[in-house]
Amino acid sequence: MQLLQLHAVDQQILETEQGLRECREELSELSDGVLSLEDGLEQLLSRLQDLRLEARHGERAVEDKHVALIRVQGRVSNVQNERQYSAATLEADLLKSDLRTLENQVLDKLQLVEDTDGRRKEMESTLEEALEQAGPRRKEMAAQQKELEDALAIQNDRRENLALRMEKRALGLYDRIRAGKSEVALAPITDEGVCGYCHTFVTMQQRMEVEQLDRLISCEGCGVILYPSNLAV
Repeated sequence: MQLLQLHAVDQQILETEQGLRECREELSELSDGVLSLEDGLEQLLSRLQDLRLEARHGERAVEDKHVALIRVQGRVSNVQNERQYSAATLEADLLKSDLRTLENQVLDKLQLVEDTDGRRKEMESTLEEALEQAGPRRKEMAAQQKELEDALAIQNDRRENLALRMEKRALGLYDRIRAGKSEVALAPITDEGVCGYCHTFVTMQQRMEVEQLDRLISCEGCGVILYPSNLAV
């Protein structure tokens, strides 16, 4: 009876531990999803800041070219000979060409800023939706996790108290079986005369010994401890 009680508690512990694993996995997935969006948004904001800075630098470069062009154009009207006029005109044409190139580059950069800012707004909206959806679920799962952790602590205390009152050799055998391939350590002998776990045939002599409860009898097929089917916790 002590082994059956211990086995029942161990099965409860296994179920609780499984529930905890599933709970923690879901919490991790919820957190990872939000963190991934937050990291992506942070990277996008950093990229947007760099693009805006590059655009401002480009606009200042355009302004400088405009000032230089005005200065050269002013010299064109004050030249004193054909050679000076040709030189000033050539310089003005070069400045105009550079100015057009810079203006096109700035326009491209401003368009990139606008496109990136659009993606930023979309990502912020997606993150907001994810937080709205994940928030209540995370709260629910956190409460469930706390409940399972409390239940597991109680079950472990109960197991420890049961184990302290048990005969050491019986407990050792039981723990060795559970430490093997199967977490099941006890099984009843069915009405058909087989092990309730692996369905190996149990001899009449073994059945009699099991029913007498004088000593622990293990199944020859799987090694679990056998007990009468009419014995229950």
